[in-house]
Amino acid sequence: MNPSDFGMTIGDILTPFMAMMVGIIIALWIKDFATKAAAGMSFKYFGPFKEGDIVQLDGKKAMVIKIGLMMTVFGHKDEERGYIWRYVPNEKIAGLRLGKVVSNHRKETKP
Repeated sequence: MNPSDFGMTIGDILTPFMAMMVGIIIALWIKDFATKAAAGMSFKYFGPFKEGDIVQLDGKKAMVIKIGLMMTVFGHKDEERGYIWRYVPNEKIAGLRLGKVVSNHRKETKP
């Protein structure tokens, strides 16, 4: 008996399963990307912080440098190493000890 007598080859059998696996992988990647992008947009447009705000990040004063789709960049001064950039994925921002530093300086007005 010849395999061509059956009318199907191994490739004909495996192709639908491989296509399905590739589709699942792409769907999972898109879901992950969309989740991260939504977290970034939410933090940028509706979050309590804006670029340029001074925040308390894990016990240190830091500035919000850039809020992007995938990650946020914070900068803080370290006495030993100078200015440090900290890149934080947006989906992990909720788990940080992060608070806004509000200065209560009143401008004196001249009469």
